[in-house]
Amino acid sequence: MKIAMEFKRAYEYIKWILGNAKGFRKSIAFIIILDAATALVGVAVAILSKNLIDCAVDGTIGKAVVFASMFGTLVFANLGIKAFSSVLSVKTYELMSNSIRKRIFSRISISEWLYVTKYHSGDVLTRLTSDVGNVTTGVVNTLPSIIHLCVQLTAAFGTLLYYEPMLAVLAFILGPFTVLLSRIWGRKLKQLNVKVQESESAYRAFIQESIENMLIVKTFQLEKRNIDIISDLHGTRLKWVMKKNVTSVVASTTLGLGYWIGYLLAFCWGTLKLSRGTTSFGTLTAFLQLVSQVQGPFIGLASTIPQLISAIASSERLMELEALPVEQFSKELPAEAVTGISFKDIYFSYEDKKPILENLTVNIKPGEVVGIIGSSGEGKTTLIRLLLALVKPDEGIVSFVSKEGKEFLASAETRDWISYVPQGNTLFSGTIEENIRAGYSAASMEEIQAAARAACAMDFIDELADGMKSKVGERGVGLSEGQAQRISIARALLRKSPILILDEATSSLDIASEMHVLKSIHELKPARTCIVITHRPTALKICSRVLKLENGRLIEKILDDAEYDEIYHGSSESA
Repeated sequence: MKIAMEFKRAYEYIKWILGNAKGFRKSIAFIIILDAATALVGVAVAILSKNLIDCAVDGTIGKAVVFASMFGTLVFANLGIKAFSSVLSVKTYELMSNSIRKRIFSRISISEWLYVTKYHSGDVLTRLTSDVGNVTTGVVNTLPSIIHLCVQLTAAFGTLLYYEPMLAVLAFILGPFTVLLSRIWGRKLKQLNVKVQESESAYRAFIQESIENMLIVKTFQLEKRNIDIISDLHGTRLKWVMKKNVTSVVASTTLGLGYWIGYLLAFCWGTLKLSRGTTSFGTLTAFLQLVSQVQGPFIGLASTIPQLISAIASSERLMELEALPVEQFSKELPAEAVTGISFKDIYFSYEDKKPILENLTVNIKPGEVVGIIGSSGEGKTTLIRLLLALVKPDEGIVSFVSKEGKEFLASAETRDWISYVPQGNTLFSGTIEENIRAGYSAASMEEIQAAARAACAMDFIDELADGMKSKVGERGVGLSEGQAQRISIARALLRKSPILILDEATSSLDIASEMHVLKSIHELKPARTCIVITHRPTALKICSRVLKLENGRLIEKILDDAEYDEIYHGSSESA
C-alpha cells in the first residue's frame, strides 16, 4: 500500500512536470532526436573502427581510406550535432524556466494574502530559482539523456548480439543489476534533496532579512551575532549537502562496479579469442566499445535517478505554492463616483483564535472623513485588511455602499476603489516618478506633479539634480522618512479612487507639511470617503467623526481640546 501511494504521488509529480513542458514539446523533441542521433553515431563509429583496423591489418589501404573518411565525417557531424543540441538545450531551459517562474509568481500574486504570508520571502525565492531549475533540468536535460541512453543501449546491444551473442547477453545481464541497486538509495536521496533545499531557503531568508534591516543590525550591534548565525546556517547546509553527496558517491561507486566487471569480462573474452585466432584486432576494438555502450547506458540511467529525484522533490515544493487558495473575483464592478463603507456585525480572529474584532458595526457615508484611534494591537490594521479583502471576517459583512444605497461586498475587485497609504516605508527601487506612477500607470507628467505638490513632495524633488528621474534605492534608501512618506501620499492621491485610507500617513511630516497635505485631502474634488488612522491631533481635526477601537468594537468619540492634547502627548511618548 505504501509503495503504491509513493508511485501515485510520483506519477502526479511527473504529470505536473510534463504539463509544464507542454509549450516546449517541439524543442524538447528536437533535442531528443539530436541526442538519439549522437547515440547511433557512437555505435556506427564502433563498427567503422572495426572495419578500418581490419582493413589496415589486411593491407587493403583503399578500403581503409574509405572507412577513415566515413569515420572522420561521422566524428565531425557528431561534434556539430552536439554543439547545436547544447545551444538549443540552453535556450529551451531558459524559456521553460522563465515560463514556470512567471506562472508560479502569477499564482502567488493572485493567491489569498494571508496564506502567502505563511511563507518566508527567502523560501519563495528559493523555490522560484533553485527548485524551478531542478524541474527544468529534469525535462530539458535529464529526459533527453535517458532517451539517448535507451537508443544507445538498443543499438549497441543489437550490434553486439550480431557479432558476439554470448558477450551481449552477459553485458545486458550485468546492466540491470546496477539500476536495481540504485533503487536502494532513491528514497534517501529524495529526503536529502528536500533537506538541502530547505537549508538553502533558511540561508537566503536570513541574508535577505539582514540586508533589509541593516539599520537595526548596526543600531543594536548585531553584526557578530548575525555572522555567527550565518556560520551555523552554512554548517547546516554543508551537513545536508555532504550527506547527499556521500550517498550519491556511494551509489555511483557501487553502480560503477558493475560497469567495470562487464568491461573486464569483455576484455578477457576478446583477448582469449584473439589469442586463439578466432577474432580480429578490429573486432576486439569494436567489442570493447560496444560493451561500453551497453554497460554505459545502465550506469547513465542509474546516475540520472538523483536528477529525477531532485526534479520530483522540487516539483512537490512548487505544487505546494500552486495549491494556495486563489482570491475570489466577482463580476466587473460599475464605476462609482463616491462610495461609502459598511462593517456589519464583524467578528474576526487570526489562526490563534484570539478575537481581534467582536460584533463591530459601523457605517461611513460617501464623502465622509472618519478618524480612527486606539491603542496598539486593538485591530486598526486588521480593519484595513478586511476593507482591502486581504482577510475575511469569521462572521459579518464588509461592503461598499453607493450614493444610491447599492451594496458591493468587499473583494479583490473593490480594491480598485481604494487608495492606501500604509505605515512605514513602502517605496520600490526605481525613480521617484516610477514610484508615484505606481498609483496610476496612465497618468500624465502634469498629473504626477500635481499629486506631488498636494503631498508637499515637489519642494524637495525640485532640489534633486535629476528631479522626478532621481533614483530611489530599495525601500526608499536615499530619502528621509518624511520624504518617502510624501511620495507614498502622492502615489495614493494620483490614484483617482473614491476611498482614501491613511494609516499613520503623516507621522513623519512636520506640522506645516502635515497641514498642507491634510488641507489638500480635505479639498479633493470630487470628495473622497476617507479613513484616517492616526495619533496626531492635527489629522483628527479634519475628520467629521472620530471612532475609537476598543475591545474589538468601534465607539464614536467627541473629543474636546483636553483629549486632543492627551492624544498628542500620548503619541509623543510612544514616539
